[in-house]
Amino acid sequence: MYLDKVKKQLIELKIASPDEQVGCTQDEVIELERQLGISLPKAYREFLLSMGYGAGKFLRGSDCFFEHLPYLQKWAIELLEENNFCESLPEDTFVFSMHQGYQFSFFRLSEGDNPPTYSYCEGTNQTSFIRSHERFSDFLATEAEIHARYLYSSVNR
Repeated sequence: MYLDKVKKQLIELKIASPDEQVGCTQDEVIELERQLGISLPKAYREFLLSMGYGAGKFLRGSDCFFEHLPYLQKWAIELLEENNFCESLPEDTFVFSMHQGYQFSFFRLSEGDNPPTYSYCEGTNQTSFIRSHERFSDFLATEAEIHARYLYSSVNR
């Protein structure tokens, strides 16, 4: 529902065939929510159920799949502390992605079924978190487009 466009993009751009989109089970998502004491937004639950274990080449190199989720919040806090960042993560933060240990993305659990996303990147001199996308589904669509541009530009070199 929320990710129909993204799933179609991944197939059309040859980033991930339907067979390569490996989702979590409903029970795994419920157990994750129980362990963390939270309820995840519908769009993010859809992501986990459709590609929580991976989706071909999509988001490869980022820690964003099921096995990393219990650790991302801790890693993000450590990164902020290492950089003496002036803001703390809001209490209702869910960190859903970390890339190469120097940047991460999150959403706030209180901001709806398809919440806006925010980001932090080390070395950018930012003084507050950046609202990167209006919806989680937009974050995924943008990442698919970026990946396709990179994939096709490296093929044409």
